[in-house]
Amino acid sequence: MTSLAVAPESGYHVRTVTISDIPNLLQLLPADGGLAWVRGTSENQTGIVGWGAIERAEFNGAERFSRAQRWWNNWCEETSGESAVAFASFAFASEPGLSVLVVPEVCVRRENSKTTLTIVAQHDALDRLLAETIARIENLQPQQIPVESITWLPGTQSVEAWQASVEQAIARINNGELDKVVLARDIVAQLDIPLHVGALLQRLNTEFPDCWTFSVDGIVGATPELLIRKEGRQVTSRVLAGTVRRSSNLGRDDALAAALLDSGKDQEEHEYAVSSVQSALAQHCTDLTVPDAPFILQLANVQHLATDITG
Repeated sequence: MTSLAVAPESGYHVRTVTISDIPNLLQLLPADGGLAWVRGTSENQTGIVGWGAIERAEFNGAERFSRAQRWWNNWCEETSGESAVAFASFAFASEPGLSVLVVPEVCVRRENSKTTLTIVAQHDALDRLLAETIARIENLQPQQIPVESITWLPGTQSVEAWQASVEQAIARINNGELDKVVLARDIVAQLDIPLHVGALLQRLNTEFPDCWTFSVDGIVGATPELLIRKEGRQVTSRVLAGTVRRSSNLGRDDALAAALLDSGKDQEEHEYAVSSVQSALAQHCTDLTVPDAPFILQLANVQHLATDITG
């Protein structure tokens, strides 16, 4: 059964203003992390952060994307003003899994060294909320956040069960049953104090400035991979597949990257991923640009084979 929230009949009002430039967007986020989609160093971040969710709609099932689109269209029709933003998190499979849209009360967006503030509220609360938010931003002080102690515990699978899963996957590939398998497992982190999600996001961004640091409805992370971006009529997808570790020794690091580019196994894995994205986008694009060979994307801890597809 799919849950579909109804846009408020009373209607919200949206107001967007330009404010003093804020290079570090993530410092604005509260302890619970709020909402975020940010990339770049703390001195020059690009993206958007938000907090104070005024609407949250849940979806599931095979039509979760189209139903979410209709909900958002209805919501925007009932809303006065422009530039409202919804953060989304969608399950990959129709079942199980929950997909959500979250509309924040406050959004701060930065692009090309320009920062804007967007407020969504009832008409009689707009001026007050706008003034309060600007005052909070202008008087923001660095926080002294204690560092938590973490104890790592096994998740659903034990180490032995995980190793057995890997061996089984390899055997099925060797037997011709499968072409590619992407394995994942969960690990439990036990903290001695409540987690400050805002601080976690800042740490992720500091460690991985070339990744997209995100927070949506309790899902937090930093990813170098971009599933899809649409700007006007152009779409872009960054495909990553094929990975090797980094080395503190520059010569060794370069050798690892060269070996990754020359690896038949990793090139084959990468081609599977590129072909999958290419096939999916070909149904919606009149023209696709797919490079002949991947490039090396270097992060703090690993380096990937990467391909940027545009259409």
